[in-house]
Amino acid sequence: MPHDAHFLERLDRVDRKHVELALGLYRDHDLVRYILSHTRLAEGVERIAIALEEGRQPPHIIVARTGAFVTCLGRGMSTGELPVVTRAHLDGLASKFQRVREGLELAKKRGVDETRLLDRIESAGPAITREDFLAARAILGPAVPLLFGVYSDWAITIHELHPLLQTTRRSAAPQKTRAERDLARGAWACAHAAMILVDSASREWVREWASFPEHSAGSAWGVMVTLGAFPFVMRAAWLAGRLGKPMLASYKERFAKPSHVIELREAGLGLACMALRHGALRSEVLKVLRSPPGAEGQGTIDPQYTYFAELVALVEAKEESLRTEALDLGRKIVIERTRHVPTGSPYHFADASDVPDDLALPALFSLWYDALNGERAGDLTLIGVVAAAHARAEDFYYPSAAIHVMASYGLQDLQEAGQSLVEIHHRLLGTPRTVVRAARPGRNDPCPCGSGKKYKKCHGP
Repeated sequence: MPHDAHFLERLDRVDRKHVELALGLYRDHDLVRYILSHTRLAEGVERIAIALEEGRQPPHIIVARTGAFVTCLGRGMSTGELPVVTRAHLDGLASKFQRVREGLELAKKRGVDETRLLDRIESAGPAITREDFLAARAILGPAVPLLFGVYSDWAITIHELHPLLQTTRRSAAPQKTRAERDLARGAWACAHAAMILVDSASREWVREWASFPEHSAGSAWGVMVTLGAFPFVMRAAWLAGRLGKPMLASYKERFAKPSHVIELREAGLGLACMALRHGALRSEVLKVLRSPPGAEGQGTIDPQYTYFAELVALVEAKEESLRTEALDLGRKIVIERTRHVPTGSPYHFADASDVPDDLALPALFSLWYDALNGERAGDLTLIGVVAAAHARAEDFYYPSAAIHVMASYGLQDLQEAGQSLVEIHHRLLGTPRTVVRAARPGRNDPCPCGSGKKYKKCHGP
C-alpha cells in the first residue's frame, strides 16, 4: 500500500479538530518542504514526526524526508526516536512560510527580481519600504552568501571611508562629499542586508553560525553600533534578540570582557533584547546585566555597567509603560511628519492616538539621533530596545504608501545623513589631531640641517 494512502486511512486516529490541520499539511507540498528544510535531520534519519497540538503525548503525523506522508499517530502513541517538530515550532514555521509566500506574490505583482532588489537595497537608503523588504526577504533570504557579501563589502567600505571623511584639506572637498553619501548609503545597505539575512535564517543555520569561535572576539554587527545613529544601533540590538540563545554565550563573554566601550554597549543592548524577547533567557540575562562578572576595576568602562544595571531596574519596574512610551513617541513623530497631508487622506491624523502601530514603530526606529552620546541617549535607547525586542523585522519599515506621503518630509538626504554620521563618529571616538608640518624648502634652497649644501644634495628627495 502506498504511504500516502496509509496516511489517509490512519486519519481516524486523530481527533476531528486535528483532521483539518493534517489534511492542510497533506495538500500543501511547498509548506511541508519548507518545514523539512528547516528541521535538523541527522544523517540516516528518513522520517520526522509533526505534533498536531502542544502538551504531553499529542497526536502526530509522520512525514518522510522526501515529503511523502507516511501515517498518523493518535494521542499517546510513541514516536520512538524520530525527531519531533513541536506544534509551536510548526506554527512558527507555517507563519514564516506564509510571509515568504506573500513576499513572493508581492514581488511578482511589482515586477521586481533579484537584481533590482539588490540594487535598491544598496542605493535607496531610508526609502526602502515594507513591501521592498518583504519581497527581498522572500527572494533573497535564502541567498545567505550573497547577503553576507553585501553586508561585509559595505562594512569594509565604511571603514575605509573614515580617513577621507576626517581630512580638513579643501582640495578633498568633492571626494569628501561623495564619501559622505557613500557612508550613509553603506550604513543603510548593511542594515537592510543584515535584517533580511537574519529574519530569513533557519534555526539550523543560526546554530551553525553561532558555533564559529570568532564571535567571542567581536560582533558581526559591530560596525552598525560604531556608526552610532539610533536606526542602526536599534537594528543591531534586534538582530541579537532575533538570533537568541545560540548567540548568548558570545554576547555574555564580550559584555564581561569588552575590548572597547562601544563593544560593551553593543553586547549589552543585544543581551537586553534577548532577555525581553525570549522568556526562557530572561532571568539569566537580566542577572548578567545587573551584575556583570569582572565589572569591578575596569576604569572608564564602569559607568557603562551602571547604565545596564539601571536599565534592568527600569525594565523590571515598568516594562509595559516603557513600551507604551515608545509607541507614543512613534505616534508623535508620525503626526509631525504628516502635518502637510490634506484632510481626508488616510495619512492625516487629527490626534496621535489615531496613528496605527504599523506607522508608529517604523517612525520610532527611523528617529535620527546619536544613540551613544548625550543626555537623552540613554532614555531613548532604553525605550527603543523595549520596543525592538518584540518587533517583527518588517516593523522597521514604513508601508509604501506612507513613504510616498512622507517623501517630502522626514526622509533624510543621504549626504545630510553622511555628514551627521561623521559628526557622531567624531563625538564617539574623538576628532584626530591635524598634524601641521613645516614648509618644505625648495630643492635649491639651503638644507635646514645646517650643512651648507643645497637641500636636493643633502636631505632632499
